[in-house]
Amino acid sequence: MPQATRQQGRGWRWTRDLGGLAGAAAAAAFLLLALGGLLLVLNLARLAEARRSTEITVVVLDATRAVVADLLDAETGQRGFLLIGEDSYLGPYRQAVDRIWADFASLDAMVMLPAQQARLETLRPLIEAKLAELAETVALRRNAAEAALAVVRTDRGRQLMDHIRIGFGAFETEARRLLRERTALQDERTRMTTFLALGCGALALASAGLSALGILRRRDGRRLVEQNQRLEQQVEERTATLEEANDELRSFAATISHDLRAPARAIGGYAAALEEDAGPRLGEEERDYLARIAGAAERMDALIDDILGYSRLARQDIALRRVPLEEVVEAVLDQSRTELKDARVEVLRPMPAVSGHAGVLVQAVGNLVGNALKFRPPGEPPQVTIRCTEGEGGLVRLWVEDRGIGIAPEHQERIFRPFERLHGREAFAGTGVGLAIVRRVAERLGGRCGVVSASGEGSRFWIDLPRWTEPGEAAVRAAPHGGS
Repeated sequence: MPQATRQQGRGWRWTRDLGGLAGAAAAAAFLLLALGGLLLVLNLARLAEARRSTEITVVVLDATRAVVADLLDAETGQRGFLLIGEDSYLGPYRQAVDRIWADFASLDAMVMLPAQQARLETLRPLIEAKLAELAETVALRRNAAEAALAVVRTDRGRQLMDHIRIGFGAFETEARRLLRERTALQDERTRMTTFLALGCGALALASAGLSALGILRRRDGRRLVEQNQRLEQQVEERTATLEEANDELRSFAATISHDLRAPARAIGGYAAALEEDAGPRLGEEERDYLARIAGAAERMDALIDDILGYSRLARQDIALRRVPLEEVVEAVLDQSRTELKDARVEVLRPMPAVSGHAGVLVQAVGNLVGNALKFRPPGEPPQVTIRCTEGEGGLVRLWVEDRGIGIAPEHQERIFRPFERLHGREAFAGTGVGLAIVRRVAERLGGRCGVVSASGEGSRFWIDLPRWTEPGEAAVRAAPHGGS
């Protein structure tokens, strides 16, 4: 009897301790859920604030383009009046002059950063001077065309316009930088909020599960099951909310890119129409302006394509399969047949197969070959060598080498970032996204990329890719040597 009593007492204490542990676990579950809910609400509020900042930056970019478009419209109307001398050509000029200060005031009201406000203040007198120059030539043209043309030949108007373009270019570059930073902040906060909700929900569910183990009565067990169901439903709802927010952000970025393409193509179309209709009547300078407008529209369209491609690489599912590198190189050379007409290209075979995706690999290698053809000293034919070597850890290293202008060591990491350019568009065309796409492709395929170069000594770009392993090959390699 005494021994049985002692055993019964120990069982009672164990049951009581388990009940206390279950109660503590249930309390911890509720606390974690409450804490997770509070942190989730705070992070969602911060995410909404970051999204509003991104939308304001997009509106500022649109307003910036509106002011520049007003100036170009005013200048176009002035040029037409100077050439023809009929008041009907002053319609675009007067409309643009009426709009420009209203658009400038709207832009000024939206800008909050002191540095950007200072840039606008430096642009204000330049715009006033440009409008004064346009008004002066219009007034002179009514009396004597030669007097108006004399003012135009001083080149003062073009210089003012160049300064205005440079100023708004710096303003827009800073706005785009802010847009990238705020978009990255949105992504970071979205990820953090998702992990936070899932983490707190998982901890809460684990605590509730531990509580269920300590509840011996059926009624308490049912209550715990109901509590777990409520917690799961709340986690699923909040996770669905976060996924919806992610989808909205991706749709928002795509909408911005598509909305930017429409005005770029419209500008190019109007420039082509003007060239076709009035080309024979235009002077060399006017045709040069049209060519610049058309070139800028083409660059904008190419930049939007690259942005969409770069963004698409981050989202799309990439199915890995066997890809022979020789076929990738042949596809790139076939696509670049026109550009390679005067080039000396050497492809060192054989090349192995890798685990990858043919489409994105052709895009990445095509960007590297395009760089090799583009960045070379003037007058020298391009020389390109494509070869493969063994990499580390089962990787294959594909090299694309050139004899071009080279890259200084301090810039070799920078060139793989989006929108980073070491040279002006006048020297070398491009959007500044090509090498960023190369890096994104390498990372999505489980590899890396880089460059070995020095100024004036050419460049050797490389991509590390996983070697394709045939079924059973790994087991054969791992088998011990020898045998009976």
